[in-house]
Amino acid sequence: MAIRYQSGFIGSRDVSRDSEAQALVDGLNTFARGFNTFAKAKGDKITKQTTAEAEKTARLDNLKSYQDGVDSGKLDGTESEFWISVYDNVKGQNAGAEFQTSKAIAYNEWWAENVENDDYDGSLFQAWSSEFDSKYMEANKDQSNFYLKGVEGFIKGTNANLGASYATSNAQKLKTKGKQNVIKVIEGVIGQGDVKTKIAELDVKTNLSRFLTKDEFNASVIQAYKNKIAALTIKGDPSSDYDTAIDLVDQLIDFKRANGSKIVTGANIEAINELKQKITLESITHESVLDKVSNDNKISDFYVQEEKTLVLSFWDPLKGKGGTEGKEISDRAKDEYEQRSREWLKLNDDADPLDKKQYLIELRQDLVNKYETAAIKNVSLYSPGNNKFNIQRQLDVMGKVLLDFIDVNDGDREVNKEWYSLARLNGYPDTPAGVTEFLSNYLKILKAEKGGS
Repeated sequence: MAIRYQSGFIGSRDVSRDSEAQALVDGLNTFARGFNTFAKAKGDKITKQTTAEAEKTARLDNLKSYQDGVDSGKLDGTESEFWISVYDNVKGQNAGAEFQTSKAIAYNEWWAENVENDDYDGSLFQAWSSEFDSKYMEANKDQSNFYLKGVEGFIKGTNANLGASYATSNAQKLKTKGKQNVIKVIEGVIGQGDVKTKIAELDVKTNLSRFLTKDEFNASVIQAYKNKIAALTIKGDPSSDYDTAIDLVDQLIDFKRANGSKIVTGANIEAINELKQKITLESITHESVLDKVSNDNKISDFYVQEEKTLVLSFWDPLKGKGGTEGKEISDRAKDEYEQRSREWLKLNDDADPLDKKQYLIELRQDLVNKYETAAIKNVSLYSPGNNKFNIQRQLDVMGKVLLDFIDVNDGDREVNKEWYSLARLNGYPDTPAGVTEFLSNYLKILKAEKGGS
């Protein structure tokens, strides 16, 4: 029941809630709720339409911002505050995407230029990043708050991503440089000074080594020793010192830092012991390798001497010997000597040095015999393995040579030294039968090559 108060009447009396006044109030309330619902629906529709129109306009034109459009006369400047907020927010987001790309490119360039600088606390990056952002914001200071709000998220996201990327890359760079620095410094001290003192100098907070864990620091010291040991253990190098290398391995195994902790621990112990065993075994064969290198050098010198003797057999400008034709023949003989020597020495690498020298002498003598009576017009380049002689001789001459060898000279070596040499050079036995076989086959090849001349 409603309570009604009347003037001039002390007290109260109940009245019905179904009165005309209450009905009016209830009706007005119902109308208000309906009107609010209608107004909200109408407002949402207008907002949606305005948003779509502003976004569409912002994405289709090539203006930088609403103010840019007004200043250039491309927009009339009569749009609502809400329309402008949507439009400029889209433009700000577009600008933010461009900011993201441009700063990423600038970062890569900055990183390349500053990769050698040691940024211990990230301050170098922070200074660059702040300066980049400051210049960007200064260039856009006249833009609306809606525009700047659209850019803001991209700036924060870009800086967060670049900051994380830089932190990872910079940490890895400092760690790598720290390892390299420890290796270089310790390697330079090994055998030259107090390694323990140098390690103590490196193992402080002011050095790059502070970015290394204990295991990484120890691994760098071990690598420095390995590098030094490798330089001392080049098999066959006369300057190698295997005894010193083994001493360094022992030194490394027993090495303790100033705080008493060992450098070589855990799995490294087995690896360093294996290195010592490998060096010890190599040292046993090192001397024999040295001997072989020495012998190879002597054979090389001997080859040069024999080759020079071969050349002088046909052409000696100091003595006026040979002339142009002699020079050409000596070049052909020298070429064949080089090819035959290289092939034989490669196949007989383990042969006794005396046998190698004997082969080089006999080869030189055989080639002198081969080319001595040859005319340059009949000489072609020597081609190993080719079924064709590089000196062409007349058929009738070679026919007589074969008959004389068999019937007249009876295989006399002094008289037929040229043919013995050719037989040996072409792989036939160094016997009268071998020479006979060689001469017979030589005649067949000459006949096959257009009958000779």
